[in-house]
Amino acid sequence: MINKHMPNPKPLIQCMPPKLIWRDNSTPVSEKYDDIYFSSEGAVSETETVFLKACGLPERWKKFTNFTICELGFGSGVNFLTTMKMWQKTKPKEGRLHYLSIENHPLKRSQLKKILVSLPELKKFGEELIKIWPGPVKGFHRLHFGDVTLTLVHDNVSCALNEIDACVDAWFLDGFSPSKNPDMWSDEIIKKIYHLSAAGARLGTFTAAGSVRNSLEKVGFKVDKKDGFGRKRHRIEATLKGKRVNKEITLKPTIIGAGIAGASLALAFKRRGIIPHIIHDKDFIAASHNKVALVKPRLDLQDRPESRFFLGSYIYAINLYNNYSPAKGVVHIPKSNDEMTRFKKLCSQSPLPKNHLKYDSEENKLILGESLVISPKLIIHDWLKNIHLGEEILKESNIIFLAAGFGLKDMPEVKNISLRFSRGQITSTKANLSSAVSYGGYAIPSGGQVIVGATHNRLDEHHPSIPRKSDDIENINNLKKFTGIAATLTGEDSRSSVRVTSKNTLPIISHLNKDTWLFTGLGSRGFTFAPLLAEAIVSKILKEPMPIGKSVWAKFNYTSVD
Repeated sequence: MINKHMPNPKPLIQCMPPKLIWRDNSTPVSEKYDDIYFSSEGAVSETETVFLKACGLPERWKKFTNFTICELGFGSGVNFLTTMKMWQKTKPKEGRLHYLSIENHPLKRSQLKKILVSLPELKKFGEELIKIWPGPVKGFHRLHFGDVTLTLVHDNVSCALNEIDACVDAWFLDGFSPSKNPDMWSDEIIKKIYHLSAAGARLGTFTAAGSVRNSLEKVGFKVDKKDGFGRKRHRIEATLKGKRVNKEITLKPTIIGAGIAGASLALAFKRRGIIPHIIHDKDFIAASHNKVALVKPRLDLQDRPESRFFLGSYIYAINLYNNYSPAKGVVHIPKSNDEMTRFKKLCSQSPLPKNHLKYDSEENKLILGESLVISPKLIIHDWLKNIHLGEEILKESNIIFLAAGFGLKDMPEVKNISLRFSRGQITSTKANLSSAVSYGGYAIPSGGQVIVGATHNRLDEHHPSIPRKSDDIENINNLKKFTGIAATLTGEDSRSSVRVTSKNTLPIISHLNKDTWLFTGLGSRGFTFAPLLAEAIVSKILKEPMPIGKSVWAKFNYTSVD
């Protein structure tokens, strides 16, 4: 029986990109809101006056090792790029800038490129942004620019502010005019801004609307009316009471496990100038050290927190791996009519742009155009470069991460967490295949061979790392069954390893006690999920803005002591 009180699940679709009108062939205007993206009197100068100067920048960020800005209305990215340009000239030693920005109508890459071409003073930073631009994909997206971190939240402003976990030092309120976009300037939104603000936070905006001034004063901001920029008569600057204290967090981490989970944690720490110590069992074979692997999205029809994470983690991962990828593009063959119907529905919903996801109806296959073939060994080796690998926890370590995959099986720290362990074997074959294909399993051309995998079998009394002839036969038979491709063994050794999953197949992050964290349950999606989750764990510990929403963190976070 259908529960009439249960809401129908929403389909996961992309945000709607804006329709642009070009005024004088140089100034972009939103057709929906009938408002400009930036002043024709000078986009960069406008940002410097209305936002940076209004928030006391660059002087204020020189006092802190970490500084956080949140913007309502990313638009063309001019505010972010101008801020990053100023940061590079004036940043404090060992400082990090965190820039969050909310946008419900993200530009398409082609639109962004056209706008930024007209701003040559931002060319260098603009090209970097265009290169890794996520497009109108819903949810959180973290982008790295050295010591500047950009976290985009593609959603309506109310939902986005509910999901953001951050303590904000400066606010740039740059949505379209309050008269044309009132939802972004409501009392509810201003209250959420207040609750996310650090002591002494400052705010800048182009508007001087009385309703906005009143809302800010009501929650405790001291509001000043200033001369406007360009044709605007007035604008607002606002300050919250209090003074932020610069609290340093000193970490000396030890990571147990040197697979993709451990290596991703190491990368996240190294990015912040923190070098961890890693403990690794050299005798155990991890899937993270396979010769090749695929990075492709986990796809969901419904718009749920984890579904948005699946897409965000995939985009984050392929941006990281582009330099480690010998090949791009994966074809997925549906295993059944039901799966074919599901894929067609997914493509009609379009949770990702077509260059990532489209269905070929003539050949009945899903084309994942931006998915990657990667070299796991190369990635792990590079991310663990200049990191000491040992066998014991150092005395000076003050925080420990359990990321050992199968090595967790007998650890007392995780005995109360339900983990599932299964064997997976890959097989070296000879086959007529020129590009990667998946079908539940996968086949990847590599160095004159085709690597076929991977089996899913429960652990038994035999050692899980010892390859089995029966698994090789299973891999070859599945390749033939679902793709029609015949393969023969090469005679090279096959490879068997253990994957760890949770009951609900979602990753597990658990703050087990004051100084111990667990990071596991990545299953066969480790290279897709681990980098963004590791970034989230390190951000949480260092009290930085989170790269994922609160709802996603709650989904993955077990037995927390936060």
